[in-house]
Amino acid sequence: MESFRGRFTNKIDAKGRVSVPAKFRAITIAQGLGGIVCFPSIQGAFVEGCGPAFSAVIDEMLDRLDPFSRERDLLASVLLGDSAELMFDSDGRIVLPEDLRAHANITDEATFVGMGRKFQIWEPRAYETFRAEALEQARAHGDLLRSPLALGSGGGAR
Repeated sequence: MESFRGRFTNKIDAKGRVSVPAKFRAITIAQGLGGIVCFPSIQGAFVEGCGPAFSAVIDEMLDRLDPFSRERDLLASVLLGDSAELMFDSDGRIVLPEDLRAHANITDEATFVGMGRKFQIWEPRAYETFRAEALEQARAHGDLLRSPLALGSGGGAR
């Protein structure tokens, strides 16, 4: 399966329309949706985006929780209740709803950041600040990404 990769910054017009990167559009279209699914992040001031494949993963994660638990209701209210299916227009743009733009402090530009099975949409300066911190902290976590090639012939980690 294709993954969302790369970083793209696009202008937002007066109507709230922004062009979704062509690579990202191709992935969601291949998954059967002529648009994207977006919701406010529960981890910060940015928007989470995905196609139907990752949206199904979210549903599965929520389904593992007690259907009457407060935790499930809290998560579902944001991940499902505040989500929006945003369909592409003929130019590959979506209208990014005002509530999502406000959540991420997005005004005139949006930065799309590939995250594999999902992507994020940031206010560009906020993303640059996050990226600098992430790069510094990622150096300390590089050992979490053990290569399968680094495994010994016995199948265990070295």
